[in-house]
Amino acid sequence: MKLSSFVAEHKRKIYDDLLAGHAPSVGTFDEAILREARVKGRPQMGTTVMAPDSVTLEYIYTDSQGGTVLVAVKLEVPERIVFLPVPGWVVENIWQGDVDGSYHFESDARALCDAFLAELEPDRNPKHFGPQAAKRRE
Repeated sequence: MKLSSFVAEHKRKIYDDLLAGHAPSVGTFDEAILREARVKGRPQMGTTVMAPDSVTLEYIYTDSQGGTVLVAVKLEVPERIVFLPVPGWVVENIWQGDVDGSYHFESDARALCDAFLAELEPDRNPKHFGPQAAKRRE
């Protein structure tokens, strides 16, 4: 199963559980926060937060006065999640939104591929999780 399918399946199942007034049937969550959230009303789907060893699905409860409670449900994953950074050889045409490759000597291309594969290693990949500052390529 692909990660996107795993997330979509669980996100919908938990949302359906919450809409029905039940606790999430999968994952771990804070029961006290869920009790507080139920007073606010119906849930809305929030963001999905990835980590190397888990996925956290967020559900938002808001009342008519604007009070908000966030219920986070953490799911264990069947294998390590890795972030695939955009490789250095990808070129974006900002004006047209196109993404394309680029030309390199074979030796440079192999070095670029090796550097890309190195980013998947457990000691290097976690830096890609969490808030990211905007990056500019020169």
